[in-house]
Amino acid sequence: MLRLLLLALLLSGCAAPYDYAEDTDFNRFTSVALAPTADSQSLDGARITTSALALLPGRGLRLAEPDRASLWLNYQLVEETRLLTTIPRITAHHGRFWDDEERVYGAVRELKLRLWLEEPGGKMLWSSKHPRAFPAARVKGAERSRRIEQQVAELLANYPPRH
Repeated sequence: MLRLLLLALLLSGCAAPYDYAEDTDFNRFTSVALAPTADSQSLDGARITTSALALLPGRGLRLAEPDRASLWLNYQLVEETRLLTTIPRITAHHGRFWDDEERVYGAVRELKLRLWLEEPGGKMLWSSKHPRAFPAARVKGAERSRRIEQQVAELLANYPPRH
């Protein structure tokens, strides 16, 4: 618990992009629970859940059972394709043309962690997706847990949203 708090404090300047429903008064929400549809049984699901639920009380939300919570936490691993490109070389001259074009030489599929808070019943109120890839399958055990904790802390640094 202390480790997660320290991590959150260290990462408070490394917040990820987020969005929120602008017509929402976030001060009225006092409790949170894992959404009933969220996976907390897989290894990564348990890591995400444990990290998020440890940090949310520090964001002004007490933990509650789903039927008594004013907000539900949910998450998703979103698959995205990242293009691998060359860096334009403005100083390179080939014939009569400058080599100033960015070229795609490959693509990598990666997962990105997205967390959101919703009202019970499904209206999404706040969402944040981490800009870096979720830990690759080759990262295991304690190192995988540490990287997931770091991403969750960076995502939740934006809650409650600053208007």
